[in-house]
This record gives sequence, C-alpha cells and structure tokens, in this order.
Amino acid sequence: MKPLNLIIAITGLSSCLYSRKKEVFITDKDFVENYRELSPDSSKVLINYSIDLGAFGYGQAGTAIVRLSDTTRNLRTYSLPNTLTRVKWIDNKHVKAEFDVLSSLRHGERVELKDTAVNDVLVKIQPLDYIDKGDRLVIEHKEVAPNGKLELVAYRYTKDKENLKFIHVSVIPVGGPIPKYGNYFIADTHADYVLYGTWSKNSELVFYSNAQYSDLIKYFLVETRPAVKYRVVKDDKKYGNKYLWIEQRKQ
Repeated sequence: MKPLNLIIAITGLSSCLYSRKKEVFITDKDFVENYRELSPDSSKVLINYSIDLGAFGYGQAGTAIVRLSDTTRNLRTYSLPNTLTRVKWIDNKHVKAEFDVLSSLRHGERVELKDTAVNDVLVKIQPLDYIDKGDRLVIEHKEVAPNGKLELVAYRYTKDKENLKFIHVSVIPVGGPIPKYGNYFIADTHADYVLYGTWSKNSELVFYSNAQYSDLIKYFLVETRPAVKYRVVKDDKKYGNKYLWIEQRKQ
C-alpha cells in the first residue's frame, strides 16, 4: 500500500475527539468514566472517558490529564485525542501513550509521531499496530476469483486459539504475497464487521454481515484498495449472533 505524502502531527488530532460535544464534565448525564489512574505523587490523575450515545453505544472521547483540583472543569481542555491509547504514568511529569496506526493505514497516511504536552505533563508517544512479534498469521478464507486473475484472502494474527485478533482482507494476484495489513479492509478490536466474503460470478466481492455491523463496513475499507467492486449482504439468520469471521480450518 503506497502512502500519501501526508504527515499528521499528534497535536493536530484534537478534531478526532467527539465533535458534537464541545464541553465534557464528569457531572454530565452522558459521561462515562472508563478508568482513572493517579500520578505517583497523587497530584494529578488520568481519566479515560467516553460519551454515552444511547442506542449507538459509547463514543470514545479521550483521556484527560488533570490536577485533582480541576476534575470538575471541562475535560476537553485537558484531553488527548482518542487515537492515543494505553496511556500510563511514567513519573509525575511524564506519561506514555501509543498511537493507533489502523486509521492511518486505511487512509494511506504517513504519520510522524511527535511527543506533546498536556497540562504540563509530557506525553511520550509510540506506535501501536496490534501485530506483536510473536503473532502468527492464520488464514480464515482464500478463494480465487472466477476470472482466474485475483485471489481473496481473509486472515488474522494470533498467538493461540483464545486470542484471535481482528480480520484483514486483501485482494492479491493469484499466488502473490499476502500483505502484512489488509490492502482492501482492516477491522478493529471491537469486531470483524465483515463476517464472511466470497466472489460473485462477475469477479466482484460479496461481503456478508448482520444488522449490527453491515452499515459500518464502509468505514474500515482501505482507501487505496484494489479497484474491485464490492457489495454487502445482510443476513441475520446466519450471522446475527456473530462478531468474528471464523471458518472451519484444520488445526
């Protein structure tokens, strides 16, 4: 996947915060606190929070770094963008955080990670791509298109049967190498969204999903994906209770 000539500084990602709410207070009815962690000297606190969107679930809003005396203030003023995760104290003046690279991979963006500061605390940033050194690639589905030129490959990374990571979908020349990340679709830690896929007789992709996930598939497509058309089939009878694309395979 060829990256675009675009560099995004972490400090410019505040627009990724939940944009429909300019102010966030702990006392808000839609405020959801996920966890908090005190600094070693207990003078400041990390507060990871979400916004309750009702029927749409929770919208991740960010992690605030505040003094204990400021916890009743607008948390948006002290918040990191929601592209940063696993935020932890190093000492009283530093925290570490990891940047979720998945969105950048889907959009073909090249990201320059720069440390930033929030409320006089330096945030040291490292990339997080969810593929660990010890992970092995497991193919869930592999199928040659009717035109005999292309191959659909759905795969994930895992250490064992109990720790399956999210699905990647690539379209490659028959017999070609499988990209590290999906070149057509990359899911996330919440679900695979695409629960099965195959070729149509016209060598176009047909993705199967359910009512919960079918409308979300478009948000996880790779913008620079191969020029192959796709359509989504919603099938609650077969996939209504599923959230992962898992096929029978030899163990």
